[in-house]
Amino acid sequence: MMLTKSTALNTAGVCVLLCAMPLSAYGNTKSEPDLSFYGRLHVSGDYLHDGDDGGLNVSSNSSRIGLKLKYQLNSDLALLGQIERTVDISEGGSTLSARNTFIGLQGDWGTVRAGYYDSPVKRILNAVDQFREQVGEGRNIVRSGEMHFDRRLKSSVHYTSPTRYNLTWMAQYGTSEQAGANTDTDNDAFSTSLAYSLNEWKAIIGFEQQSREGLETLEGTRVALIREQGAWTNALFYQHASGMQTGTQEAFAVVAAYALNAEYSLKGQIFYRTAKETDELDATMITLGVNRQVNAAVKLYATVSRTDNSELSVANVSAGGHGKTLTIIPGNDPFAVSVGIVWSF
Repeated sequence: MMLTKSTALNTAGVCVLLCAMPLSAYGNTKSEPDLSFYGRLHVSGDYLHDGDDGGLNVSSNSSRIGLKLKYQLNSDLALLGQIERTVDISEGGSTLSARNTFIGLQGDWGTVRAGYYDSPVKRILNAVDQFREQVGEGRNIVRSGEMHFDRRLKSSVHYTSPTRYNLTWMAQYGTSEQAGANTDTDNDAFSTSLAYSLNEWKAIIGFEQQSREGLETLEGTRVALIREQGAWTNALFYQHASGMQTGTQEAFAVVAAYALNAEYSLKGQIFYRTAKETDELDATMITLGVNRQVNAAVKLYATVSRTDNSELSVANVSAGGHGKTLTIIPGNDPFAVSVGIVWSF
């Protein structure tokens, strides 16, 4: 039987760690697996306007169910597992598309996961976006066509270091973004990030490289600066992307949120992107919203968002994790008004 490169690379990291552990790590244990079921139901009522026409929608926005497992092999080593799937509760779709799903090991040396998992660069945007999986989220601007650095890498090995000296490092290698067996590195991907936290400040920088057979390699760099002090959360975000047919593009964002009290908070963000070779692909998106935290599990919100597109730009307001995606004619300026409920359990 021939061992494919995809299988070898996925198992190599786990095998090395297993071999490096002392034999006592695998002795008899009386511990039982810790198993937990979780999920999120996220539905919104939206008025979506594509710049010409508008209508009412009910959207299921990355609603999901999942299963987490943890098995303590000994006091220093744990086996981790997760299975997570998207569910459609607005249109009754029967396909349970995959989300973060993996098996891994966790110890004092960090955590390694093998499977299908968020890239470190993807997680940088997650850390700053105040409207994740709603209308007006940042992916409408920073992700466009070939420019896609918000992936879960396939057939991958992901490592997260322990936090030392306020630093946390992540690295991930995806053997191939193509389906099926892999015999080369023509479509592999590598993503890494380094985060530094001190008091109310957090700074993150990340780099990702995506190989594409027959095409130029995509490269993306993201930087985020976050401050959480008292009732305020503020963030700055920057993205530099190259390798696309449209040339090099940059994106910038300013994000703010203010907690009025334990229940209500206000938030807003501005995302802007520009192409170095032409200003006809420029786009600016402004999003404002209010949240009401009913309790630890339930949140209500109202959001309004608008995107201003240049002549050839097709930036959206309802792409990314939002369940209904508009089709934008180049140069049109879409907008959306949304009210929603998020129930996490």
